[in-house]
Amino acid sequence: MRKTLTLLLALALTCALALPAVAVDAALPIVDEPTTFTIMVDKEDLSQNTWAEKECVRFTEEQTGIHIEWIEVPHSGWQEKVNLAFASGDLPDAFIGGVDVVSNMDVLTPLNDLVENYAPNVKQLFADLPDMQGALTLSDGQFYSLPTGDADVKNMVNSEMWINKAWLEKLGLQAPRTVEKFYDVLVAFRDQDPNGNGLKDEIPLLVSASSGAARIDCLFGFFGTLENDHHVRVQDGQVIFTPAEDAYFEALQWLHKLYAEGLMNQEYFTEDYQQFLAKGNAETCVTGIVLEWYIDNIILGSHVQDFAYLEPVEGPHGPTLWSKNNTPNSPQGSLGGFTITRSCKNPEALVRWYDYINSDLDILNLWNYGPEGVIWRYLDDGRWEVFTDNVPEGSSSSQIRRTLGTGPRAPLYAYSRFRGPQAEKFADRIAAKVEANEVYLKYAPAQNIPNGFGDAEEEAERNMLLVDISHYLDQFKARAIVDGIDAEGWQAHLKTLSTLSIDEYVGYWQSYYDAHK
Repeated sequence: MRKTLTLLLALALTCALALPAVAVDAALPIVDEPTTFTIMVDKEDLSQNTWAEKECVRFTEEQTGIHIEWIEVPHSGWQEKVNLAFASGDLPDAFIGGVDVVSNMDVLTPLNDLVENYAPNVKQLFADLPDMQGALTLSDGQFYSLPTGDADVKNMVNSEMWINKAWLEKLGLQAPRTVEKFYDVLVAFRDQDPNGNGLKDEIPLLVSASSGAARIDCLFGFFGTLENDHHVRVQDGQVIFTPAEDAYFEALQWLHKLYAEGLMNQEYFTEDYQQFLAKGNAETCVTGIVLEWYIDNIILGSHVQDFAYLEPVEGPHGPTLWSKNNTPNSPQGSLGGFTITRSCKNPEALVRWYDYINSDLDILNLWNYGPEGVIWRYLDDGRWEVFTDNVPEGSSSSQIRRTLGTGPRAPLYAYSRFRGPQAEKFADRIAAKVEANEVYLKYAPAQNIPNGFGDAEEEAERNMLLVDISHYLDQFKARAIVDGIDAEGWQAHLKTLSTLSIDEYVGYWQSYYDAHK
């Protein structure tokens, strides 16, 4: 890691000699005297440095006069840390990372007037995406957050399956098209030493609860249901609580079979992200099928070329489902991505700071990807692209992006003004991701719960119920997958659900869906 970081920083230093020719607003710097703000930020697992060390932070401070003291929180502890901050009242000036805007609106700063008076680029965002402001607005007519993320086709599906085609070829196998063949391929990967090292070290299905994109939730779709953070889906206009569906029970039994037979990662529930990454980055590849946003997020170096996306397989009872992101309410973005608390003495300055970062492709990409010339560059035709020529062995574009830039946690919202075929040329890796997305979107449910914030009182009640529901389901799923579950255990589960106000919880979601569809 140290060697890779040294190479990354050397590349950045070379490119930083020619920093972005950002159009300088006549009103810069934002403050007359250097001013310090505190921001709590959801730190990316792949980042190998601190936010204070990033060139985008230094450059923006020079331009704006605003210094940020960063409170960096590992992603695995983000929600707990944020909840503690709100509960204690010991708040930073702002948050970058998803927060529960509705439940905490009393201690967040309303942004309507601030955006109107100080944020021309945010106003342009609202003009270009007319549904965005409505999605941000709460029932009192105010909005308390600004979006972060990347409204691009490659982010429409977060989790996808990537299969080791080199192993398939070596073993004389075809990519599976049914759930039964999927199982057979995993068995072959386990038993037939496809990496050729004479050891039984293969992980047929590499999944991990430590990564949002690597979780097993989408695999419930093989059986005609879905699992997600809210535990609901929509069918024929009705909100369904999926952990009470028979298909959910069947999916759990199948997942237990994979676990019990050593066909999936045995540390799925216990490992941290770095341990997950170490498995994908093993010198001798041990991975057969992996769930991730893109393959080089987890498989680093030359082994990447051995993988291709695997289309969702046919389930035993009919159409397979696969979760579609409701960008920006997805792991690649958040409606509550940038919020300013009432502890901030100068909120207009932070609104202008966010607006500045969203003002120009150069500064936006400096934050998103790092200095021009390392992993992104302009082309002769005026477009720009992400490229991999400078990626050191043992690293990836994803790692560089999150180290030299800030990646998906950046305080910006990239959309058609900065993206799309007129602006960006897709690199091969992104083209592969887009191709996979187009296939996976065929399996997305016809109806989804839309973006937006609901009635403040109902949403607060719903979120309170969700705490107990999710706490129970996290433990239940782990027990069912590790230890197994039979019909008696399933009935006991349904009885427990009856004590958790599930009907009331679903009713809140139905009310929200009916109001927003």
